[in-house]
Amino acid sequence: MAIESSPSSESYVFHRVPDDLRGSMLYPLNQLAGVHPDLYTELRKRYATREDIAALRIPPLGNCLWNDVLHFSPVHPNRLKQALEGSGHALPDGWHRFFQVDTRLLAPADTVIYRSETIFWSGKFDIGDASKQLGRECLPFDPGTLRHFGEIPQAARDYFASVAPGSGLALFLGVPHVLFKGRIDLNLAGVEVIEV
Repeated sequence: MAIESSPSSESYVFHRVPDDLRGSMLYPLNQLAGVHPDLYTELRKRYATREDIAALRIPPLGNCLWNDVLHFSPVHPNRLKQALEGSGHALPDGWHRFFQVDTRLLAPADTVIYRSETIFWSGKFDIGDASKQLGRECLPFDPGTLRHFGEIPQAARDYFASVAPGSGLALFLGVPHVLFKGRIDLNLAGVEVIEV
């Protein structure tokens, strides 16, 4: 998929402000094991019923694991909120504060745009094959191309509409991601908290 880039002095990606954030550094889950082991143990429980998701590899980023990267969204949280509300859902409690991160803080060699076109339902895929597919859905990171991924895709909207309000909902299923193999110093210029 060839996407024409356009120069932009400012483009942003978004990450929910974790309820249990400690300090001023945003780490990928697997890095927390060495920094805040108790927090890592607690957060790792979220994968108890979906170990295969945690075992996914990201070939363009050195075949690292799914939890070795920070997961950002190129979609502004207000657009996510509107898409959810259009399907009878609301942002969950604790999902109204997001970090807005200037993409100039992301090293292109450590970052990819993941189109997230294939849905990997836990327990229903082969990890090796799924990792290869994930790699095929990754594009080199170029902040100028993010404008092409700033909307909620129709497939994600259809998924939201298929889930009964009040049921468990995977908020970013089918929504493009920006995957960054690194950590973010939250004190840097270019990082701010926004509310939706």
